[in-house]
Amino acid sequence: MKLVKAWEEQGVEIPAPYHRQIKVLFAPDKEGVEEITFSHAILPPNGRTDYHLHDRPELIYIVSGKGICVHEDEQTPVQEDVALWIPTGELHQMINTGDVPLKLATVFVPAYTASDNYKRCMDAAQAQAAQS
Repeated sequence: MKLVKAWEEQGVEIPAPYHRQIKVLFAPDKEGVEEITFSHAILPPNGRTDYHLHDRPELIYIVSGKGICVHEDEQTPVQEDVALWIPTGELHQMINTGDVPLKLATVFVPAYTASDNYKRCMDAAQAQAAQS
């Protein structure tokens, strides 16, 4: 068994305009879990991810808070205890519309490495900031 206390993990702060904190808890290069990538993400009020897609499906579970999932140019309200299945190649974005942090748990199968996951998010934020 492997045990990770999310509150003890440092994670990575993604800068504006896609400010959020991401903590990869399990991945091939995090605890040696080869099968999945399991992450914890916290979007502050008015925070958002970039509008992006993946080469594999993503499971997103809303731990707490509320917001909107933009997907393929549609908007779906989300809140605590909602699960989302994002198929391979579907554009999507999470936006916090509440007054408290939007906390997400995400799973990728097959796994990404933690370093690849962090890099994709950081690169998107830096590219958008450079355009502003």
